[in-house]
Amino acid sequence: MKFVDNAVITIASGNGGKGLSSFRREKFIPKGGPDGGDGGDGGDVIFKASHNITSLLDFRYKPKFAAENGGNGQGNNKKGRDGKDIILNVSVGTAIIDYDSGEIIADLTKDGEKFIVLQGGRGGKGNTFFKSSVNRRPRFSQPGTQGETKKISLVLKSLGDVGIIGLPNAGKSTLISKLSGAHPEIAPYPFTTKTPSLGVCRGEDSDKTFTIVDIPGIISGAAEGTGLGLRFLKHIERSNILLHLIEIGNIAEVENRYETVINEINKFDKEILKKNRIVVINKIDLISDLKELNKIKDEINKFFDKKGIKPLFISASENMGIDELKNNLNKLIG
Repeated sequence: MKFVDNAVITIASGNGGKGLSSFRREKFIPKGGPDGGDGGDGGDVIFKASHNITSLLDFRYKPKFAAENGGNGQGNNKKGRDGKDIILNVSVGTAIIDYDSGEIIADLTKDGEKFIVLQGGRGGKGNTFFKSSVNRRPRFSQPGTQGETKKISLVLKSLGDVGIIGLPNAGKSTLISKLSGAHPEIAPYPFTTKTPSLGVCRGEDSDKTFTIVDIPGIISGAAEGTGLGLRFLKHIERSNILLHLIEIGNIAEVENRYETVINEINKFDKEILKKNRIVVINKIDLISDLKELNKIKDEINKFFDKKGIKPLFISASENMGIDELKNNLNKLIG
């Protein structure tokens, strides 16, 4: 299924029904009193978050949604029928934003969470409502109030405790498959991951579980729209921990790979870099000479020591260092 993480739609709540102005007319009761019923209330527009929905695709094909209008009041004091609410199911992690002002109306982050975005119009009162000791034959009633119409943006941001970031081909898809039960596409070419992938991980020595989101590869210029990075950088905004995955190489290559991703995130939103971060050097199995591998590790450790970071060294494809990584993530999550 095509992954869609944003949509613009127009929503409308129902109008309230009209109250009725009428009088009782029955045989032998020529001067019956008022019996106009109230109008029904218009339906609300309600959004509900569901784990069973993973995309906003449906909203791309149907951009307008309206709740039902309330029924008009009837004689014999019969109230009009209330209009049916419309419930729009969205993915967990969907933000509802006013299209014109940019204001966040609601942020649905829990399964089953509901929010009334537009309330329906109230039904008008029939003339029976206005009957009193000083006005026994009111000849007026109220019209119902109008519902509301609003243009909104829906933006889906994945919910993951850990967000995996890195350049294309760093091995993010392989890593998430080893850490969790997720099965993203894995292939030896850039941009294998074209949509965020979610996985659930459980540490060997912990009963806790945590979710991991694999973000499509970030490249130089991503914050300006190059590659896939700009579109999906927002999916790491909700992650509490960033796992920066870097393919091993000589020290110059590792430095460049690290700085490229950090610079792009900094351009997008520097607040993201205040999150807890863990740096993981992947694909150590590619260096078969142990002496050479230890030399490269020492150089990498010196580089990150200046930044107050202690990197972990793994091979996701060979399952090397995965258990240690899981335990470190469990400790960070707490």
